[in-house]
Amino acid sequence: MLSRLFRHAQRTFHMVVGVAFLCLAVAGAAVSFAEWRDYRQAPSVGLTAFGLVAGFTVLLIIFCLYSFAKARSVR
Repeated sequence: MLSRLFRHAQRTFHMVVGVAFLCLAVAGAAVSFAEWRDYRQAPSVGLTAFGLVAGFTVLLIIFCLYSFAKARSVR
């Protein structure tokens, strides 16, 4: 009984963390898009900020997918 409750709590925790990473990734995608628009308007700005934000967004997406996968594999 207690182990079943613990597994359910663990699965819920992984799902909540996955949703949090998903929200952060969506926010990062919005910032990446804004940085890309800024670069397109003024190429002299450079791609450094866009590259950093886009890379961080990809990392957040990977964390999100991993967390959802962990939530499905809790035994």
